[in-house]
Amino acid sequence: MKKNKKMIAIAGASTAILAMLAIGLTVWLTQPAKPISNTKPTEATVFFHGYGSSRNAEQTMSRYLIQQGYSNRRINATVSKSGQVSFSGTVKKEDQNPLILVQFNDNRNTNFTKTNQWVTKIMEDLHDQGIQSVNLIGHSMGNLAIAFYLKNHVQQSDQLPVVKRQIAIAGPFNFLKDSPRPKSNLNLADPASQSEADFKKVALAGLEQYYENNQTKVLNIYGNSMGKEESDSTVTNNASKSLKYFVRQPSTYQEKLFTGKNAQHSKLHENQNVNKVLKQFLTE
Repeated sequence: MKKNKKMIAIAGASTAILAMLAIGLTVWLTQPAKPISNTKPTEATVFFHGYGSSRNAEQTMSRYLIQQGYSNRRINATVSKSGQVSFSGTVKKEDQNPLILVQFNDNRNTNFTKTNQWVTKIMEDLHDQGIQSVNLIGHSMGNLAIAFYLKNHVQQSDQLPVVKRQIAIAGPFNFLKDSPRPKSNLNLADPASQSEADFKKVALAGLEQYYENNQTKVLNIYGNSMGKEESDSTVTNNASKSLKYFVRQPSTYQEKLFTGKNAQHSKLHENQNVNKVLKQFLTE
């Protein structure tokens, strides 16, 4: 008798569980699907790698932004040695803040007249896909590709996206022409620098006009992995901090220093703390 009662109790419990599961399944099946946006995204974030590098340098940062829910799509943009631009896909309605990972196949080209042409073509193509504004992220020499693009587009064009934010990582902003490696004795953060006049003549002269005529939020990230040498082992901190020389109102400028072994030049784009700062800046 006791055994029968126990079996009845077990059967009753099983029936109740099955009923609950059935109800849950019914609710889940009848829930409306999450609607796909009927409009394409109008903003994209574009990454530029450094000298001799590739889009591999952009993978960790872009992967983090997807994991954190900032974006759901990565698209590769490749510039051939002849300057032809190709995309691995196009911006779609279901995309959220698409990430564009640029690769220059001629990755040691320091002719910034050419890189300006390459970046301009990428921006034109993105505009044709419906992108109205961009966030530009550069590492090392990728920042000079960005800087020369901005310098050559002081006046906004209705054929190009507006540059909403610029994030510079380990940028050699006080380089001299034909010298991809920055000179450590140049310090444009110091107005009394003896090299300032030469710098303005041969390098990024006129870049300040872009910032004076546009409203771009600038974040400058640099690393000190060498202690008293104030360098990330490749680019001196003075070289990176020189970006401040150019940024004028109504654009805004802020900078962030990272220290320690993970602040080494190539480790900065693998640094999770850097990634956190990127996401915070992009969502402000």
